Amino acid sequence: IGLGRSGSRFLYLLLAGRPLDATAQGPCLGESGVMAMPRGVVVLGDEICLGHGCEKGKGFIDRLERSLSGSGIELHNWSREEMSAVLVAEQMDEMQAQLREACVSFPEVIVVIALGNHDRALGMEELLEQYLEAVVRMCQNENARPIICQTVPVDSTEERVAKACGCCFVPAPPCVRQHYGSQPDLPYVPSSSCHSDMAKALLQAIVQEFGLNGGGGGEGRMLEKKAKSSRSSLALDGVWMHQENQDLLEMIEGDVIVSADGRQTAIHRSGPDSFVTEIDGQRIEATVRDGRLMWEDGDIWIKVEEDQQHGGMDRPPDRKKKERGDLRSLKRVWDAAEEAVNRTRVEEGKHELEHERERLVHERARIEEWRSKYQQGRQMQHEETEKLSALRAGG
Repeated sequence: IGLGRSGSRFLYLLLAGRPLDATAQGPCLGESGVMAMPRGVVVLGDEICLGHGCEKGKGFIDRLERSLSGSGIELHNWSREEMSAVLVAEQMDEMQAQLREACVSFPEVIVVIALGNHDRALGMEELLEQYLEAVVRMCQNENARPIICQTVPVDSTEERVAKACGCCFVPAPPCVRQHYGSQPDLPYVPSSSCHSDMAKALLQAIVQEFGLNGGGGGEGRMLEKKAKSSRSSLALDGVWMHQENQDLLEMIEGDVIVSADGRQTAIHRSGPDSFVTEIDGQRIEATVRDGRLMWEDGDIWIKVEEDQQHGGMDRPPDRKKKERGDLRSLKRVWDAAEEAVNRTRVEEGKHELEHERERLVHERARIEEWRSKYQQGRQMQHEETEKLSALRAGG
């Protein structure tokens, strides 16, 4: 009828019974030809979500937005520098009104909550869980779907809140945990290389939350394909042994190499058949060739098959049989290392507590000493006053 683009949108909104919102995008045409309003993703975070520490456009939210482009999902980044859960909770009414408008514009809204960095930096860990839960409940009250995204792997606060509220939780990827372990400063800023994995993990959660696994038309299949691609980006999972020393084993899980001593090292794809890791600040590249990892420093890793992991490995006759370094053995070593670390922390805590007790005893002794001197001074003053009074009476 010649209404034009804006007129068609006006007619669609009227027929759908939706309020007119000048900021809302019009309906998009799905694969089946049925008009459907786009979904929305809102991000509440701090400067990590603004891509600080990265080149422009390479932050994990920027990468996520590019992955969502053309899928009928719009992303709106409401993040601000130094934003915290406490700050959002204090501005709850304003934030709720803004979210309510977004829920009017989109039939389905996901709210990505990536807060807690500055709460911890300001020493508000005890309040973080309470305020983070308040933010999640606010989103749920507006019929939005919250996703808690862990950007600072300090503790399990975010995971506990997600379980309590029944919402989706995206843990920090292994590379972020490794980087934070080497630089545990607050407020935390992930290295630029971590943002790619953070975006992949969040994309998978959004695909699942919108129910696009195996559905959602062409857009759903496209996003699912991207998410699957991110999940299988390395395809190196399993146990690998060093060709020169077959008793020395490494386990690759996702994008992390776990050594027998429990050490974790990030590994990333650098090409179709090449991967790169960084050890002690040195970048080392490996190429997959004939099922082997050929490292540029000359080391060669051979993948251990499943039957070899749980059964005996073929060994040269002159080599002594040693304890099998399979997945279970690596896990035992890992658990033992964790237990040792926990014991060390407990002992350190006991030592700190003992030191604190000694300090309190010392302080108490000082206080008693000053109290005694004060009482002696009062007594001397009282005696001098009595002498003066006697002299005045005798005069």
